[in-house]
Amino acid sequence: MFVRNAILYRHQFSKSNPDPFTLVLYHDKKILAVPFDEDCGSGGGGGGVDGDGLDFLNFLPCIEFARKNYPFCVEASFNDLLLIRSEVPPIVNTGFTEYCICNPITKQWIILPRLPYQGYRGIVLVGFICNPDSCDKEQGCITNAHYSFRVVRMRSPTQSNPTQIRMQIFSSDTGEWCDSLVSSPPGLNSFVGRPAHAGVVACNGMLHWVDENDRMVRGFLVFDPFNSAQGCRYIDPPIDFSLEEWVSFGVFQGRLRIFQNSSLQYPRSFSVWELEDYNNAGTWCLKYKIYFKDMVSEYSDLLKMAKEKISTGSLLAFHPNVGEFVFLQFRKCIVLCNMRTRVLTMVGRLEKLLPVNGISFDSIPAKYVFLVGQPSWPTPVPLPLKFECPSPFLLSEFVSKRQKLKKQQQEVEKLRATPTPIPLPV
Repeated sequence: MFVRNAILYRHQFSKSNPDPFTLVLYHDKKILAVPFDEDCGSGGGGGGVDGDGLDFLNFLPCIEFARKNYPFCVEASFNDLLLIRSEVPPIVNTGFTEYCICNPITKQWIILPRLPYQGYRGIVLVGFICNPDSCDKEQGCITNAHYSFRVVRMRSPTQSNPTQIRMQIFSSDTGEWCDSLVSSPPGLNSFVGRPAHAGVVACNGMLHWVDENDRMVRGFLVFDPFNSAQGCRYIDPPIDFSLEEWVSFGVFQGRLRIFQNSSLQYPRSFSVWELEDYNNAGTWCLKYKIYFKDMVSEYSDLLKMAKEKISTGSLLAFHPNVGEFVFLQFRKCIVLCNMRTRVLTMVGRLEKLLPVNGISFDSIPAKYVFLVGQPSWPTPVPLPLKFECPSPFLLSEFVSKRQKLKKQQQEVEKLRATPTPIPLPV
């Protein structure tokens, strides 16, 4: 079986209680996992989480190699699934990029076929999304096993062709990557700056990212990867939105949210907008505008940072269960902010993630912060129809054979390194 140490269980919570979740933060090949229970309590507490964050994903082959300095990255998440990218360096032949989808709760994982073309070295935005509507129409999604999913790699638009985006899309329906030229609104801009910082957010079966021009937010692109022929559509920013400030994306219970920290104005504040009437062009509604000077907390260090003039309080993630809660980064602190009461609570620390000698305002972009849910029934890793590697049901056996082959190669290299004795004449 490709499932190793699977944990298939059901949480004994009533429907009125939300499922627990884990806040996963990635930075420079390091992972920090902060668990939260159904009462919004952090398993890490104010002192953070002990242990190597890589242990959260130590069941993955790419993480095993990552310990030996193979580059890897947590690219995206969807519910309780993660998309991992690893860069396999050229050892014998050319190196290649490899994608893996996994469920950290059940320890299920699967490696996607290699990309057919890997020569592009420009900026790439990556999106990952599942479609529960692809389940059996009569039986429904009884086991979640029939989910269809897409992994989308979007290349930065070029000045010579600003009305189309070249994409590589992996479909679980076909088990293959395909190249697509997707139409977009005219004058689409490069992914440099805010688009690369904010990343791609999946919401309502669509992928969303920022468009900017001359360091100004121009709007938001929307793409349906399950119907790429429709191309991209555009959503204008809110009317009272500051086009010069940095912006972060997030989702709260199927509703798209944007977060903006007003670092260029004083007194400093942050604002949260939510997109309403999504299917009809959408209308942005300002949900919260919070001034840092009005924040309260029993943690004196947090209050001191909140009232400073330098920028702090960048978005990590919106709480998945409580609309008025948001996770913020205050330097090397993970903070839970109640936007209704303005109360700040320390829920973790980032010393194990950020460099010890790093500057005090190193920030983790929201695109590298993931909410891994623990639903009542964990989502099985969807199985594509085709594979470049062995059958998914034999992947563990494949890894075992690869480890044996590696051991044999090491023994051969050891023998080669041992000088051959010269036979003495009789």
